[in-house]
Order: sequence, then structure tokens, then C-alpha cells
Amino acid sequence: MDSFSYLIADAELGSFSTLVDDAELIYLYDGTLEGMLSAIFAAYGRHEDPQNIVVADDLQESMLCSYVPIKTEERYAARVKNGIIEKLGDRVYEDVKRVFLSDDTAKGGILLRYLRYAFKAGRWSFTHLSEPPVADFIELRRQVENEAHYMLMFIRFAHLENGIFYSHIEPKASVVPLITDHFAKRLNVQPFIIYDSVHGLASVYDTNRWWLVSADDIQLPAQSQLEGDFQALWQSFYDTIAIKERTNPRCQRNFMPKRFWGNMCEHIPPELRKQRPETKTPTEAARLLAANQKLLIEPQ
Repeated sequence: MDSFSYLIADAELGSFSTLVDDAELIYLYDGTLEGMLSAIFAAYGRHEDPQNIVVADDLQESMLCSYVPIKTEERYAARVKNGIIEKLGDRVYEDVKRVFLSDDTAKGGILLRYLRYAFKAGRWSFTHLSEPPVADFIELRRQVENEAHYMLMFIRFAHLENGIFYSHIEPKASVVPLITDHFAKRLNVQPFIIYDSVHGLASVYDTNRWWLVSADDIQLPAQSQLEGDFQALWQSFYDTIAIKERTNPRCQRNFMPKRFWGNMCEHIPPELRKQRPETKTPTEAARLLAANQKLLIEPQ
């Protein structure tokens, strides 16, 4: 038994589950960080080695797997958190939280295997990149941090009638908690909302503090009159600095992936800008006008 096991050896985990012979063991949790840490706690306490830890609501059952639901327990989650900080350091715990924000369905198993290795190898185990558990963990962390970096570069805010700035994003990881502090420091006198429609999460900043709220849909006031002028200025700048003879679509997509274009006003076709209707994204506006006017323009 490794040293971390002693931290949880007295867990009140109830009876062990009966598994199907040769079936892969899958733990189910509620989708929260505390639920994930509770599942990791259970794996140690039950002396089990689940192949993965997945959200119960997203489960696609297989006859080749045996599923065990794990109840979220704040006290168990706190003990895992304290164990990580005590034995591996604050940096590793921050990395664990970043990996948890990934959309990769295998992240639960990756987290568990990394922590099993790290508790044995010690505080500097995150530098052992040749070890598969470490390499998988670092790769997921890198993907989440890259997605957050993309958001810092390509996020666009719109000015609403009530004075709030609003941004709609569709990231591949739940990075709103990672990027909001950046904008709170730079727009510190301006209230704003950043809405992630993929993960149903929004951050709200009131010029004093920011917080996260669950949001499947947001009903907002219309854009202000000034917003059209702001977008026109930005579109004019974007068009002016372009050199037509040096247009390189492939290079542009490398630096500005196409999946972000739908929320960027500069990518509305010039012939549609002046009369586009109020819609959630520039892509929707362009498509609607193309349909109404029978234009052969279809933004990707």
C-alpha cells in the first residue's frame, strides 16, 4: 500500500460492488470536481482500479463494462485535495483542476492513473514525461491551456443596451473559469458576461468581483446603437490592413481556426454587413441574409 492509501484507509465506503468477470470497471460521478475527487478516493478505499470515471448523465452503456455509481462526498474530496497538495504541491493540484476542465471522456481514468503514479514517484513526477500516465496527463493539460489561450485571442464582446458587454463562445473545453480573471483585470470598470453555450456556463463580472453561473440559455437586451459603429470600425481596420495579393487562406486558418469565425464580426461577408439582422452570431446573420436575399454565400 502506497503512502497516499493510508490517508483514506479508514473510509466509510460501504460494501464493494460485485463485478462481472473480465468486465472493465467504470465509476460514475455527477460531473463536479468534488465528484471526481470522491471517485478517486473510492478507488483507493475499495482497492479497485477503474478503467475510467465518467459522468453518469453522459453514459453510453456497454455490456463489456461494469458500472459503479460513486456518491459525491465533500469530506472525501477534501481529503484527496489535501493529499495532493501535501504530497505533490499546489502546482499539481492546479494542473488537476485544469485537466478536469477537459472535454475528453477519458479524463477520469487519466487523472486516476496519473495520481497513482505521482503518489509513488513523488513531488517531481510531473517531469517524468516518458511515463505514459504522466504524458497523457500533461497532454490533456496542454490542450485545455491552448483552448484558454485561443479564447484570450479570439473572444469578441458586444455592447448591449443596458451597458453590459457580452461575449458568446463555443470552446472545446470548459475554460471560462480560466479566462475570466484575465478580462476582469483588464475591463475592471466594465461589467461583462462571458457565455459558454457548449458547457452551459457563464461568468458574470460586476466591476467588483466575478462568479460562475449555470446557464442553458441567456435572454439578453439588444445590442446598443454604438455596437454597430464599433463593429464597422473593426471591420474597416481588418479589411484595410489586408493585402489582397498576399491572401493565404491556409495560413489564416492556421493562425485563426475556422471554428472561431462564427463569433467574429470581421468574418461577416462585406456585402452583408450593413443590413444584417440582430442574431446571436455573425454566422447566423450571414446565413439568414443569404437565405432571404438568395445570395450564393454560405459561411463555413
